[in-house]
Amino acid sequence: MAGMDTAGRGTTAKGLTLIYAQVLPVMAIVSLFPAIPKLFAQFGNLPNAGFLIPAVVTVPSLCAALFAPLAGIIADRWGRRRSFIGGMALYVLAGLVPLFATNLGIVIASRAVLGIAEAFAITISSALIGDYFGEKRYRWVAWVGVATSLAGTLLIAGGGILADISWRGPFAIYLLAIPGLIMAVLFIDEPLRDHALSSSAKPRLRYPWREAGIIGAVTLIASVLYYVEPLNVARVLDARGAGSATRIGLIQAATSIAYIGGAFFYRRIHDRPIGQLLGIAGLLVGAGQLVIGAGSTWQIVALGATIQQVGGGMIIPTLLAWGQSILPLEQRARGMGIWATAFFSGTFLCGPIVTLVVGASGGLEAAMSVLGVVTLVLAVIAILIKSGGSRPQLTGSPV
Repeated sequence: MAGMDTAGRGTTAKGLTLIYAQVLPVMAIVSLFPAIPKLFAQFGNLPNAGFLIPAVVTVPSLCAALFAPLAGIIADRWGRRRSFIGGMALYVLAGLVPLFATNLGIVIASRAVLGIAEAFAITISSALIGDYFGEKRYRWVAWVGVATSLAGTLLIAGGGILADISWRGPFAIYLLAIPGLIMAVLFIDEPLRDHALSSSAKPRLRYPWREAGIIGAVTLIASVLYYVEPLNVARVLDARGAGSATRIGLIQAATSIAYIGGAFFYRRIHDRPIGQLLGIAGLLVGAGQLVIGAGSTWQIVALGATIQQVGGGMIIPTLLAWGQSILPLEQRARGMGIWATAFFSGTFLCGPIVTLVVGASGGLEAAMSVLGVVTLVLAVIAILIKSGGSRPQLTGSPV
């Protein structure tokens, strides 16, 4: 556990531990992308395999979205440290079950438990960044964007290498969660609280449902619009003659480097009002999607993806820092639970929404353009909204 001189305060070791935890949702999804063909080869003869096998990848995010608010309530009521360490330990155990399981049902069940553990890890780590680092939180949420981008690229490559060994191979990647668990035990403690009032004398705070609702609504919309590109650009690249799946993967990895640039750009302009930050990110995301939709060659599509990723690199740190800043410490974990539910729900809603727009517009490229225009309109609205006293929705700095 952390030393007494830094008890309850932010340190580099604590920050790195929390960033490590933020990578876990990426690990839960992208490391298995290359294994999907092997999973079909292993279990494709089972009834409903077409539904069950993709569920191996998607079920953790669904369960994380469902259980994140509960994780926040537990952390606020019974303490951040024990809840966080418990979630990290459960993540390790559930993640490694498929290395030994032979039944697809057990694999899917373990993935559901992994999602519950993920809800604890992501919700509480998000709250602790705000608890520990206060007005310096923007530095750490920017590094979250950098870390998740780099991890996503490396985990896809690692998953592909391990999938060539066995369908079980990519699940060995969950061994990488063990160092995160050890770091949590060593470095994470309860954050400092306001001791001006004793816990018995401190009045019970009204839960800020309005603020949490605004955070959730804005996050859900931003998540849906952000995921349009990551979930669909490979198909557009393929249609524009980018070549093999390996080459398309390399192109996506190259464009994702711009995500890191977006995270660092956020660090430079973090003190702007939240409306301006979201508006700038939205302008980049929308412009990128328009270029993708209109691109006649794969090179132009890749340029559009690069522009989109710069905006994408701003979105997560902006939303995280904003939510951390307007929620009190005693209720921050619950608020971050709502944030996590909204963000992960966006990954599920994005697919059906894109499908509906494709049907209405006549094709994927046209749908990308339509949603790009929607993103640009919302970005302009966010920028133009005026400050309104203490109203939290788009008025304050996220620091």
